[in-house]
Amino acid sequence: MLHELQRNFASVALKNITAPLLPNIEDVAGGKERRLGVYHANTINSLIEVLASAYPVTQRIVGERFFNALAKSFIESNPPQQPTLFRYGDALGDFLDGFAPAQGVPYLTDTAKLEWARINAYFAEDYEPLDPQKLAEIDPEKVGDVCFKVAPTLHLIESAYPVFQIWAVNQPNCDDVPKIDLTCAEQGLVSRRANEVFQHVVTPGAFTWLKTLSDGQPLGAATNDAMGLDRNFDLQNTLRQHLAGGTFTTIHI
Repeated sequence: MLHELQRNFASVALKNITAPLLPNIEDVAGGKERRLGVYHANTINSLIEVLASAYPVTQRIVGERFFNALAKSFIESNPPQQPTLFRYGDALGDFLDGFAPAQGVPYLTDTAKLEWARINAYFAEDYEPLDPQKLAEIDPEKVGDVCFKVAPTLHLIESAYPVFQIWAVNQPNCDDVPKIDLTCAEQGLVSRRANEVFQHVVTPGAFTWLKTLSDGQPLGAATNDAMGLDRNFDLQNTLRQHLAGGTFTTIHI
């Protein structure tokens, strides 16, 4: 009985389906449906605020009114599944792929995914970066067989659009928006150092190298993939940068 009552109330709060719950409501001034509608409105508005706080750039691009409409559609088809809301909204990027009113802004999906990657990086577990000395201790003849475990904060973003530029020019302190070439694809990463989330664009070769390593392949295979895409790929410099930046946690042969 209690479970059914809770399920019916959830239907009211999220979808404004009042009929199953009406027999349980006292018929007093104000009307049953109108009183239940207050719960629905408050729930939807609260969830819209949660999404707006997770996706400020997406909201700025489309405007508050449009964002509220798409957020409401998202909430109706993707209600919260957990009791905590700080991780609610992870599927919004995929939802935008099929949201017809947003098709005129083709980079919106990848922009939203970049924003969610930042949230994932922020809430990822803490880790201890790899000590570069561990790699220096490997037999030089076996270095190509070394596999790296990437940090839990690392997320790779690949887009046909310049999403990192789009994100940057849609920050609150950016009033002078430059012209952006929307035909320019970008690959990059999002991660966290201490409590600060950071992101930056990388070359196609470096992106391929990182992706291959993230997939569990050894350094030799990752380097071959990178150089097959970009013969000017600089392994020594790239490896040094990522060791210094804390991209990796452990290694094994």
